[in-house]
Amino acid sequence: MLVASLLLAAAPALVPAASAPAPQPVPEAVVGAVAEQLRMAEMLLDADAFAPHLAHSFTFIEDGARVAGAFAYLEGMRRLRSRKGQIKTLEWNERHVAVFGASAVVTYRLDEIWVDRGERHRRRGWCTDVYERRDDGAWMLIHRHR
Repeated sequence: MLVASLLLAAAPALVPAASAPAPQPVPEAVVGAVAEQLRMAEMLLDADAFAPHLAHSFTFIEDGARVAGAFAYLEGMRRLRSRKGQIKTLEWNERHVAVFGASAVVTYRLDEIWVDRGERHRRRGWCTDVYERRDDGAWMLIHRHR
């Protein structure tokens, strides 16, 4: 009887405690991290690093001109790199990330300086990037407006 009561008293210590569920990452932080990865890939003109987060149906609007499709956007990046162009500065200031379920909007003030064929260029202004979360949880850039 004494052995049985000792075993019952020790039983809770023998059973592993139920672990708390792993904390879920804050969606705004996840989208912000993806946006930062894309900013770095763009600054390095690394189309291969940019491509996995770019939807095939991606659209890009800048100064009234529209580029449709991931290939067209990435090809511009590849061509600039092949011409030995460089992005000297690519800052996204005053960044704001808002997540709405499976959609997210990132707004920021762009300040970009690049050199192409020996000529220096500068672009400044407000930008909006729109992301969509796939079924596997990956965030894809679907639209950019500059």
